[in-house]
Amino acid sequence: MIKVYSMKDCSYCEELKGFLDGENIEYTDVDINKEENKEESDTVFKITNTNSVPIVRVENQLLAPDVSFSSIEECFELIKKFMV
Repeated sequence: MIKVYSMKDCSYCEELKGFLDGENIEYTDVDINKEENKEESDTVFKITNTNSVPIVRVENQLLAPDVSFSSIEECFELIKKFMV
């Protein structure tokens, strides 16, 4: 299971989702600005100690910008690594 915590008009989020789509990797997009996602998003932000997006959950692993990765390409490689 892959979840991408993102927001509208986030170029980094769109770039990551483009990589995933290009490799036909299934994921759920969680818009952090939608009220129905607020509780889940707040929990993820608290756990990762960041409020930047995209944050990615691959199974039980959370990948956060400037903590787990420094580029969208690096994030994409980590996602593929943790998908095994």
